[in-house]
Amino acid sequence: MIPRGSARSAPEAWHDVAAAQELVLLTTPSMRARRHPRAVIGVWAWESVLALLASWPAASLVRSVYGSDPRGDAPLWTPGGHALLDFVLHEQHGLRAATTGATLVLVVGAVAGLVPMAALMTALAYATRERRAAGFVRCVTEGLRLFRPMLVLLVAAGIAQALVLGIGAGIGSLVESWAHGGMGEARAQQLQGLVLALFLVVASAVGVAHDLARAAVVRFDVPGTRAVVLGARTLRLAPLPLWWSWAWRALAAVAPVVAVAGVAGRIGAHGGAAVFFLFVLHQSVVLARVAFRASWLAKALRAVDGALRRVRDLEPQRAASER
Repeated sequence: MIPRGSARSAPEAWHDVAAAQELVLLTTPSMRARRHPRAVIGVWAWESVLALLASWPAASLVRSVYGSDPRGDAPLWTPGGHALLDFVLHEQHGLRAATTGATLVLVVGAVAGLVPMAALMTALAYATRERRAAGFVRCVTEGLRLFRPMLVLLVAAGIAQALVLGIGAGIGSLVESWAHGGMGEARAQQLQGLVLALFLVVASAVGVAHDLARAAVVRFDVPGTRAVVLGARTLRLAPLPLWWSWAWRALAAVAPVVAVAGVAGRIGAHGGAAVFFLFVLHQSVVLARVAFRASWLAKALRAVDGALRRVRDLEPQRAASER
């Protein structure tokens, strides 16, 4: 809206509005997940919708089988699991359909989830010229625009991690076969497990580089191939600190899952308020995991930004040393 009494023309006024709404990069220390709770809640809502779509067929199947039972689905929770085993054996077709549907939803969600993930990173890294939050529409628009390079990175990282784990499994089997005769079966399996653990660490490092490349896409607006180089360079500058920044958040995100799983096993057969309490616990876990994920993505954005500054600072020194 043009202010009343303004002497400026309409095109000039609309240019000012567009300039004010243009996204500008935040300073590196300002890229913090805790400053964007609405963006975190938005990703939580997205994941909750996916979970609902994935679990709805299985829940409908259980309701169709145990809907007339006065105890509801409580028999499935009885010790020994006899009712659960009977349900699995007699409802194989329904379970197969539910599993296929859930798998399809999760696969499609993993690809479509690149948009809310990129939107979240945009919210973490950018603001308007008036220093206001980027906003839902603008962040989602950026997420859609960055979908192609994010998809390239997802495919490349998936292939790389599959190769690392496949090579690790092969080497682990060779080590187990070689050590089986001289060290015994137990020692050989321990060595195999150690080899697999080492390759899991390597695969996790590929995942860290993947997230750093994603941050490079958002931060520098580069294609996927260039982002891979920037992500790998950032990881090379500080491999252990960056890997640990990812690892402790990943471990912290697992802790509430384990805790709530224990609680769910105790109250799963109860109804009423217990079910509502279990629902709140489950959603709290999802929100906590999204918050930890957002915290790591903010760290990745700060890391690639700091790596660029560090390289720029070193360039004059390198030029002077070459002289």
